[in-house]
Amino acid sequence: MLNFAPASGAAPHYHGNTTAGCEERRQQILHALREQDSVRVQRLAQRLGVTPVTIRLDLRALADAGLVLRQHGGARLAHSAPPEAPLAEKRLQHRERKQRIAARAAALVAPGDKLILDAGSSTLQLARLLPARGTLTVFTNSLPIATELAHSSDIDLIVSGGVLRHASQSLQGKHAEASLDGYVFDKLFLGADGIDTAFGLSTHDAADASLNARMAACARQVIVLADASKFGRICLNRICALKQVDTIVTDASLAPALREQLAAQGVTVIVAEDGHGS
Repeated sequence: MLNFAPASGAAPHYHGNTTAGCEERRQQILHALREQDSVRVQRLAQRLGVTPVTIRLDLRALADAGLVLRQHGGARLAHSAPPEAPLAEKRLQHRERKQRIAARAAALVAPGDKLILDAGSSTLQLARLLPARGTLTVFTNSLPIATELAHSSDIDLIVSGGVLRHASQSLQGKHAEASLDGYVFDKLFLGADGIDTAFGLSTHDAADASLNARMAACARQVIVLADASKFGRICLNRICALKQVDTIVTDASLAPALREQLAAQGVTVIVAEDGHGS
């Protein structure tokens, strides 16, 4: 069994059921499952310094997200994470919602802003609106976004280096991350495959998660574009905690209780209503 205790032998300290505590525990549980394929509730509770009830709640949340399969006394790793749709298919999913979200996000852009646009279907919708926002600097790792903005004389376009990921038509890897060195941007517009109030932002691909985290570290504001279908999901690769997110732009179908939970964590929630802003 994987030993969670620190080298000194002292039990690790977690902050109960606070957001930070949940994040830490669920990351540790997923790490353990990657190492050994199955875990036991009692063993996890002992090693993580919490009650079995707390561990069962964590396993239930991970199971609901499709990451683990619960079994008597514990859980095992689900051998397939929630599948990632190709970019062409993503563009069609919740298209009208994404267009409304992009329109509300565009209102957050001021002339002269220096922006990062992550690769994604919602950020692509936003890119199409940027030429009307005045003179801008835009950094992106997305080939479709770069193509969209390439002919706009008001936009200074910076395209990352890196290795092409065909599923998302985006560049990633160490060269993509190194492309950000030396820059500080005003705003990052970021998509996510999963948003969980405890686990934070997550995505399907490890290299994407690493690049997204690097983007967040280079931006004064992190703005997430996500329709309501992304909430309550946890993908295998964590991008960052919600405490690093300033604003989430979403659609009106997001449950009021979730809006309240996000606001309680200091996240500004902007809802793109049908036909008008909020």
